[in-house]
Amino acid sequence: MTGGGTLVWIVCIRVFLLVGAYHVLPWLVGEAKYVSLETETTRSVESMTLPNVAHARSRTGSGVERVMRMFESWMPKSLSSASILFCISAEESLTIVCLAVLERMQADVPWLLFHWHMSLPIVILLIIFVLPLCACILLSFGSGRRQWSRVRGMLSASLFLGWCFLFLRVPLPKAESTLSFFQAMLSRTAVLGVSLIAALSGSVAAGAICDSYEMMIRRRQRNSETDLKSMRSAFQQSFKDIQERRAMVAEVESERETSPTRGDWMRFLGWGSKDRQLSSLNTEIAGLVTMAHALRKDIQFYEEKERRMRYAKTWIGYAWIVSGYIFSMYCAMRLVQCVLNLLIFGYNSISTRDLVSTSVAHLLRLMGWRVDVSQWSPSISVLLLGSLIVMRTRVILGSLSAFIQYVSTGISTQILVLFTAQVLCIYVLAALIQLHAGVSLGSTGEPSRLLAALPDFQRVFGRIFDIIFLGSAVLVAAYRWFVSQSDASLQL
Repeated sequence: MTGGGTLVWIVCIRVFLLVGAYHVLPWLVGEAKYVSLETETTRSVESMTLPNVAHARSRTGSGVERVMRMFESWMPKSLSSASILFCISAEESLTIVCLAVLERMQADVPWLLFHWHMSLPIVILLIIFVLPLCACILLSFGSGRRQWSRVRGMLSASLFLGWCFLFLRVPLPKAESTLSFFQAMLSRTAVLGVSLIAALSGSVAAGAICDSYEMMIRRRQRNSETDLKSMRSAFQQSFKDIQERRAMVAEVESERETSPTRGDWMRFLGWGSKDRQLSSLNTEIAGLVTMAHALRKDIQFYEEKERRMRYAKTWIGYAWIVSGYIFSMYCAMRLVQCVLNLLIFGYNSISTRDLVSTSVAHLLRLMGWRVDVSQWSPSISVLLLGSLIVMRTRVILGSLSAFIQYVSTGISTQILVLFTAQVLCIYVLAALIQLHAGVSLGSTGEPSRLLAALPDFQRVFGRIFDIIFLGSAVLVAAYRWFVSQSDASLQL
């Protein structure tokens, strides 16, 4: 592939990824609003903006607010700042994956290196600086339209400086102890990325196994239609109460912010009747949200069980249910693989020893595909690991939303969108590091010039991944067992 053709391909890929990320936003915002129990507005869906926070207010504020409004006026009207960051994160992170693929297709290397050296620092900058800073601002100011105050500005700066301090305290692996500044930042980002992906995938794997087990042992139990209707009615009432409490919070916060007798520190420290009223309302909202999530989970479980029973009567439905159990078996095999790596295989080899992905690669060879097992097994392992996260996106977002509800109210959707962008960037970086194991360029057999700057996965991060994967899986399994035992004791 010539240099001009490579450049055209890269530009087309960037445009396609940016447009694709823009069109994914409605689904992502819908998922975030669903798990955070926020109401849907027609305007936010049609314009594909993030939902306005319930207590957001328009004010003629300080110079900082005027500069922010001027900056937003230059941006596309149908996108908020969090949406723009998600689109940029998706485009830049997936671009570096496409560059690695183009390198294996013998594309022009100079152009690939140019875009690689441009996109990789942007992805690292998004992970370390931009996305955490935006999240700190949201946690401090809520919607971003709240009136500027020195105390909230100091809180936002303190949160971000605390994140920077913790990031710089992340220990480097022994194999990466003598590095340049950029390589040290890359290695620290990789440590955080591998740890986060391991925690997410481990918890998801344990959750999938528990779900399949519950479906198998409880498939003969039938709930009456009356019970299901009562649960739906209770959920609707809880949802209505949540919206009423959030409206009351918006009204009380509006009165508190406009109070002329209180200073910034008094407002921030929460001294006054309005602050006590807000604290009481937020406590009520947290309890109602917990109850609504539990009711919705029960409703979804019984509806899914009834749907499976009807669907299993068709051969397509039976095949789909069997595939779900096969996926749970893969999750169990992944746990066994981590134990084998820790106790038997070790981490001295630069190649991955994933038994499942290696078996899939051998199966492809038996089916007539010309597959190099040593090169394809890391790729298959990355795809299977990504499927763990993608197939359980709603569960992950729901768990994070439950935590955010205790921190602040009305910003869950925006934080969840930023978190998804962060996970996407981190997953791509961790996937490229894992693909670095034994990757060569097609028939030439030369090592990858793009991935050469990345640390090796199995030798450097393999032990970290397996320990966190097992730990998160054990914690989730223990939590699910405790919840099931509590439910069983209540039914006696």
